[in-house]
Amino acid sequence: MSDRVINLFMWGYQDSYRVRIQSLARDVLRELGSPAEAEVLLVGARKPNSENRNPVCIEPEDGKWLLSLFDGLLNSVESTYRNHDMQNLFFGDEASMRDKPEWMRRDSVRISVRQDLQVFDAEHDVVSFCGEVRLIDDYYITPVIQIPNATFVQFPPLPSKPVDKGQQGNGFRSLIHAAMHAVLHEATEELQNPQPGRFIQNSMRDAEEIVRIAAKNFLHTPGLSIEKQYIHADLFNVLNLISSLMYEGAKGVGQLILVDPENEAIEFLAKFVEPVPFREPRWARKVLQMATTGVGIIADSQRIYGLGKLRDSHDFSAQDAFTVAFLDHYHWELRCGNQVLLRSHYAVPKLPQEPFDKAAFLSNYARLFPQASRENGLHLWSLLLAQTRQDYGSMIVVAADAASEARRLSKQGTCIDPTLLSESLMQSVSGIDGTILLDPAGLCHAIGIILDGEATDQCKPSRGSRYNSGVRYVKASGPRRLAIVVSDDRTVDIIPRLRPLVSRAKIEHHIARLEAATLNNYHDSRNWLDEHRFYINNEQCFRINKAIERLDALPKEVGLIYIGTEKFESHPEMDESYLTD
Repeated sequence: MSDRVINLFMWGYQDSYRVRIQSLARDVLRELGSPAEAEVLLVGARKPNSENRNPVCIEPEDGKWLLSLFDGLLNSVESTYRNHDMQNLFFGDEASMRDKPEWMRRDSVRISVRQDLQVFDAEHDVVSFCGEVRLIDDYYITPVIQIPNATFVQFPPLPSKPVDKGQQGNGFRSLIHAAMHAVLHEATEELQNPQPGRFIQNSMRDAEEIVRIAAKNFLHTPGLSIEKQYIHADLFNVLNLISSLMYEGAKGVGQLILVDPENEAIEFLAKFVEPVPFREPRWARKVLQMATTGVGIIADSQRIYGLGKLRDSHDFSAQDAFTVAFLDHYHWELRCGNQVLLRSHYAVPKLPQEPFDKAAFLSNYARLFPQASRENGLHLWSLLLAQTRQDYGSMIVVAADAASEARRLSKQGTCIDPTLLSESLMQSVSGIDGTILLDPAGLCHAIGIILDGEATDQCKPSRGSRYNSGVRYVKASGPRRLAIVVSDDRTVDIIPRLRPLVSRAKIEHHIARLEAATLNNYHDSRNWLDEHRFYINNEQCFRINKAIERLDALPKEVGLIYIGTEKFESHPEMDESYLTD
C-alpha cells in the first residue's frame, strides 16, 4: 500500500474521475480545432444533517484552487434553496413533487458554486462551466471545466442577449459552449454510476462523438433565436444532407437565410405558395440551385419559404437572422452577420479558423529562411490562403536554392524569368500539372516542375503522388525547402510540419512540477510534457526520465490507475528557434 492520503475525501475514485473528465474536455477542444487548454475542478458541498468533518471538499486539494474560495458555500446553498424559483411550482404528478426538493438542492449547489468561482475567474482570466450536481455519499458533487478567456478571444462567441417573452431560450453562444455542455453531460452520467471513475475505459463517449452531439445541439441556436415557438429540428444533419446532394451533376453553392419569414428585414424576390419542408432534402437541394449571387433561400428551421435577401439596413446584432453558406460539395458554414460560428466539411464540425496558424507559419518561415523578410513571409501566407480557395489541387515549393534548382530541373518543367508570384499569376500557372518553384523572397523561377527525390519513411502510401513527391523533395539533404501541398480532396499540408512556438518558462514549469509530483498529482504535467515532446532538449529529457523512474518505483495502492510513460528522447529537428521567452 502507498502512503496516499486524501484529506478532502468525497469518494475513492474522485481523482481518476477528474483526470478522465479533464482529458475528455481537452480531446474535444482539440477535435474542434481549438487550443486544448482546459482544467477540471470538483467541488463537493456537504449534504444537510451529515456529520462529516469537512463542510466543503475540492479535487484536486493541492492544486491552484484554494479551499477558502468556498468558505460560505453551505450558507449560500441554503439561501439559494429557500428562495429557489421552484419553491412555488407545483407538478401534476406525485413523483415530480416528491423529487422537487432534491432537484432544487442540486440546482442550488450548482448556482452557489458558480457564484463563488466568479472572483477566481476574473483574477485568472478563465471561464468556468459548471455541470449538473449529483449526490455521492455525503457530498453534492459539481464538476467544473475552466477554459482560458484567450480561447474565446480566438473564437468569439455570440454576445449574450436577453430572452424575449414567449421564447424558449437563445441556445448556446458558441460551438465551444455547446461542446463543454456535452462533456459535462457525460460527466453527470458517469456520476450516476456506482463508484464513478473506477472504470474509466469506454465508460463515456469519445471526443469525436461528443463534437457531433455538440454541433447538433448548437444548431438549435438559430431556431431558438428566430422563432417564438421553436419545434425541435435536426438542422445539423439536414444541412449536411443537402450539401452532400448533387443536382444534375452540379454541387450546391449558395446561401440559406434562417429567419422568421414574417421578419420585416426580408426582401422576398419570390415567395412560394406552399413552403418546401426540409424533410424532403432533394426538393430543398433543387431550390438551392436557384440561389445565385446576392440571392438566398429564405427559411426557418422547418421550411423554405422562397427566394430573397436581407435588407442592407438589417442589424445582425439582434441575432434574429443567421446565414448558412454552402461553400462546396458537403461543405458549409453557419454565420451570424460576418461572424462564422461553425464549419462542417463532410459532416465533421470544426471551429472557424484559417487552415494553419498564421503566427506559427511566419515563425517557421523565418526559421527556415532567415534571409527572408517578414514581408516575404506575409506574401507567402497570402498565397497559401489563395491556394486553399482554388477548386483543384496544386503545390508550391519554396527553396533556398530555387535558381539553381530551376536550371537543374529545366527538362522537367518550364523556367521563367524570376517574377514575384501574385495571386492571379498563381491561379493561372497552377492549372497545369507540376510544381511552382519559388525562392524565399517569393520570386517564381519555374512552373510545372516535376520534382525528384528518394522515398523516405515519411512518405504515405495512403496519400497521393503530389503529397509524396513534396515529402521526397523537401526531405532531401541540402538547402532548406518548404512545400505547400493542396490535394485534390482539399486536404492542405505544409512540409515540414508547422509547429507553434512554446514558452521555455512553461516547459521548465511542468518539468519542475513533475520532479516534485506524487502519484496523486503527476497527471497534468506528465500529460503536458507528453504532448510537447518535440520541444524537450537532452538535459530536460534526462530530468523528465529520472522523475518518471521515481514515480514508476513508488508503491501503488490496490485499485490505483497509473499510466506508464514512454521514455523521452530529444527530437533531431528541434532547435532554439521553436522557443519563446
